[in-house]
Amino acid sequence: MTSDDADDRRDIDDLDAGVRPPFGEAPGPLTSDNEVVGHFARGHSCGHSRRLYAEGPLLIADGDQTVAIRVAEGVVLVRTDVPDDVMKHRRVVETLLGEEGLDLLDEDTLWGVPVALQLAGLRLSTWDLWGTDIDLGFSAVRAVAVGDDPGAAWS
Repeated sequence: MTSDDADDRRDIDDLDAGVRPPFGEAPGPLTSDNEVVGHFARGHSCGHSRRLYAEGPLLIADGDQTVAIRVAEGVVLVRTDVPDDVMKHRRVVETLLGEEGLDLLDEDTLWGVPVALQLAGLRLSTWDLWGTDIDLGFSAVRAVAVGDDPGAAWS
């Protein structure tokens, strides 16, 4: 092995820093679903549970399925067209969002698709709008859909 090969190998080894599931470990300490969803809904960073972790504005299940998007404080989109094996995680997320004081405001919201495209790169998906106030919810999703900042959506 030449020194150039060793340098290339070292660069490859350094690439694993920050790699997210399913290719690496989820960020932060192991905690409960309740903690992960609660912190996610409030826009705070947290650890991960065995099923869920937050990465920026996205709540991820099973390491690779986006199940929710935090649009702004008190405004969350929950994905409705998740695969069958992730459906149970979606139901847990909905229950926990309810416990955090968020309500289902709009089913299959039309603004979900452009927001999901902007923040998660998901082109074909359907979303329910959860939040504390319907006017705030629609205002926030419209802002993100056109590329504006709805406020401090995540930390």
